[in-house]
Amino acid sequence: MKKHFLHLYEKLRSSFWSVPLIMILSALLLAYMMRQLDALLSALPLFETGQITTLDWLHMRDVNSARALLSVIAGSTITVAGTVFSITVVALTLASNQFGPHLVRNFIRDRSTQSSLGIFLSTYVYALVTMRSIEGTTGDITTYGFAIQIALLLTLISIGYLVYFIHNVAQSIQVDNIAHQINLEFHQAIDREYPSSAESDKGEHFDTERLELGASWIAVPTPRGGYVQIIDREKIIAIAEKFNCCVQISCHPGSYVHNWGQIGRIYQNADPEKIIPQVQSALQIGALPTAEQDIVFSMRQLSQIAVRALSPGINDPFTAYSCVDRLIEGLGTVLQRPEPANCFTGSAGALRLVSCKLEFAQLLDASLDEIVEHGRANGVFMRHLLNALGHLAEVCQRQKDKAALFNYLERLANDIETFIKSETDSNQIQEIISAIQKKLTV
Repeated sequence: MKKHFLHLYEKLRSSFWSVPLIMILSALLLAYMMRQLDALLSALPLFETGQITTLDWLHMRDVNSARALLSVIAGSTITVAGTVFSITVVALTLASNQFGPHLVRNFIRDRSTQSSLGIFLSTYVYALVTMRSIEGTTGDITTYGFAIQIALLLTLISIGYLVYFIHNVAQSIQVDNIAHQINLEFHQAIDREYPSSAESDKGEHFDTERLELGASWIAVPTPRGGYVQIIDREKIIAIAEKFNCCVQISCHPGSYVHNWGQIGRIYQNADPEKIIPQVQSALQIGALPTAEQDIVFSMRQLSQIAVRALSPGINDPFTAYSCVDRLIEGLGTVLQRPEPANCFTGSAGALRLVSCKLEFAQLLDASLDEIVEHGRANGVFMRHLLNALGHLAEVCQRQKDKAALFNYLERLANDIETFIKSETDSNQIQEIISAIQKKLTV
């Protein structure tokens, strides 16, 4: 249940309307509260006109002046809100064209942009509602002082937000800042899926090919096609405990499942009509991949930036270097963490869940395959990539991880023989590959 709430939070954060809507509702509430406060204070003898001369500057001269001020505030803020929206659309278009459509999500979920639009819309709504509540057409205004001054205060805050919004847009479209934000999300996903300490009470890592789960099983069909966004592990374990069985999940967050496929198997005796819908409800399948449990999501975003940077139309190898460095850093962090648990037991110690976890070889392929495909003919770029892989080899301790990196280097060596035309570059790169492979075999 907690994972579904986190998924809902991520959906709301990735929507452009959530923060402005909350701020508009808050503006309506504030307008009502200020109206009540002014009505309460106006009934006190202390706040009668002329009693406190030091607060005279807080009061408007008459009703028409108050309406004119609120009208100017409402008109100007809604105009600026339209400008803010236009600038945001231009930034989204630029991000989609230059960095790829998958990175538009990072701009939409930017709290600064959402808050900037929200403050202008909420100021407009506050001024409009307060102006509507002013009664009469002539005479002194003694019961709307604080409500009108709050509108003026919101206007001043909006001016400050406009300056901040322009600064934030200028910063957010810089590729280094984009890569940095993706890298932060990347490491957050690593910390969630590859914790720094193995917790035995939550499960353990085991070679699933050696597991003997039995010959009797029933398939769990895919409820619908789409990307696996969330797998609620605790819920599946509870279901397996309830039906006294073992559930094996054959997909991982981020993988695409077809509507004719299956998401896993159920071993041991269980009523298919009862257990299959419950197991299906533990998986969230949607139209788009998400970052909550999918570590490859951020990898692909960094890879997409690097691929576009290496394209002839952009030709920005330094951005590609930056993305490769961040990807190698993330892979190195994974190598230094314990292998994630894939077998989980219930309260009685019986095996209840066998999950699907990505191996280092799969993460290595997901990180670098597309980049290598577009950069393998560039000798300078390949040297940078191999130097980064040399640093990765320093923290590669498990034998199967060494084998995965060794085999990947073999693939790179074959590509270099075919695509690198310069004999000097080819010889240098082959020397780097040989040195790394020697380091892995020690």
